[in-house]
Amino acid sequence: MSISDDIDKNIETEMQKSDDNDDPDDRKLLRKLDLHLIPGMTLLYLLNYLDRVNIGQAKLNGITTSLNLSSAQYNTCLSVVYVTYVAFEVPSNLILKKLRPSRWIPLIMVTWGIVTTLTGLVNSYYSLLACRLLLGAPEAGLFPGATYYLSSWYKRRELSWRVSILFSAATLAGTFGGILAYGINHMNGLGGQEGWRWIFYIEGIMTVIVGILAFFFISDFPSNRPKFLTESECNRVIARLRTDAGPGGSEHFSWKQVIAAFTDWKLYIWSLNYMGILVPLLSLSLFLPTIVQNLGFISYKAQLLTAPPYAFAFLTTVTTAYFSDKYARRGIFILFWIIITMIGYIILLVVNDLGAKYFAVFLTAGGIPPCVATCITFISGNISPQTKRATSLAFMISIGNCGGIISGQIYRTQDAPRFILGHAINLGFCVLAIICTCILMIGLRLENRRRDKLYGSVENSVKTNASTTVDIFGLGSVEDRRRWGYENMSEEQIRDLGDKHVAWRYII
Repeated sequence: MSISDDIDKNIETEMQKSDDNDDPDDRKLLRKLDLHLIPGMTLLYLLNYLDRVNIGQAKLNGITTSLNLSSAQYNTCLSVVYVTYVAFEVPSNLILKKLRPSRWIPLIMVTWGIVTTLTGLVNSYYSLLACRLLLGAPEAGLFPGATYYLSSWYKRRELSWRVSILFSAATLAGTFGGILAYGINHMNGLGGQEGWRWIFYIEGIMTVIVGILAFFFISDFPSNRPKFLTESECNRVIARLRTDAGPGGSEHFSWKQVIAAFTDWKLYIWSLNYMGILVPLLSLSLFLPTIVQNLGFISYKAQLLTAPPYAFAFLTTVTTAYFSDKYARRGIFILFWIIITMIGYIILLVVNDLGAKYFAVFLTAGGIPPCVATCITFISGNISPQTKRATSLAFMISIGNCGGIISGQIYRTQDAPRFILGHAINLGFCVLAIICTCILMIGLRLENRRRDKLYGSVENSVKTNASTTVDIFGLGSVEDRRRWGYENMSEEQIRDLGDKHVAWRYII
């Protein structure tokens, strides 16, 4: 018997007990995965987000005055990063699948860290524009790559909590970014350099150092047998994933799966949904210091007062993730927090009281991040097989980040201090997100009911009749294939069906 046969046999043994969610061995394994995977990825995304939005803090520290930027030029520099960001997200995820995370992720991190550091040397509008354009390409790979990476380690109903912890790094970046920028501003004049330049120097060098270290602490996929797991633990992880994936258990790269992603109507609704969520998020990330300053606070107080709303956003994000996983619900949480965000924007539009407006900032800054993390989990748990999921995730995030081009333009200097246009546009995108979420919830629920009615409940669809072994790929018996209409399909074709398999049930 070959080594691969032994591995397959061990995995099959693990699969026979992989349905028990309360298995103490599983809980121990999850703690081990969380310890080795989540902190590192969260740190990387914190630096990723910080390096992309630190230009908002640099504005308060004088970058527009120093470079003599007009309002339109500054906004263009904010938006242009998303041109290359969007272009490189899908290719980056496909490269990640080929090159492995331990090589690709540190490489792109060191690259964008160098670009961030060099941004501190710019002396004109065009040099700043070039740096921002270059920054988007390497930065594009991290968030969709990290999300896909985590979905390759955890079961679908375990994913929301982990993705939300990852995304909470964005809220932490907002919390610490303002405090850090306030401290760095005191370095103004040090070495003959202006304070805003030190923001890019320090944060860029931090990214380069962590990126080099990432070559040593990022693990690859479970099938690569990472060193922090024993052989039996690797088998257990793979068994859990295969069982949870059901008919979507195919792991090989396939161009058919790439095409399947782009021919699925749900991908485009998810993408519009994500754009509706991301435009308010990104505009807040870029302009929150300016918005707070225009509420009536002076520059240094505005930097410090951006921290509390982001701290609140961290709490709402992780709390939502916990309950989303506990009840295996996604759409309802998106709807709830979008409505909260809309209330915040309505207050900003119609109320003049300073305290009420600052409260509204809490609602908008705290309401939109849970929607982002939940939307990522929503699509991750409902798209399969792996290549289709990787493609879909990257495409959705790419389309969403097209909103970054919009978000960099909607808060104009001439609209200060009330910024009615910017708040109204964000409110409109929230409405788009509500419409798309409702379409997905209704469409997925109807499809689940249709499959239950035609083919029986999911329990009967994913088990073989011959044994107690879980039929992870949904191949079924001869009778099952005839009942499903798959009698003329090969095993590979059935595996490639993924979420189109009649035994698949969507998490709503």
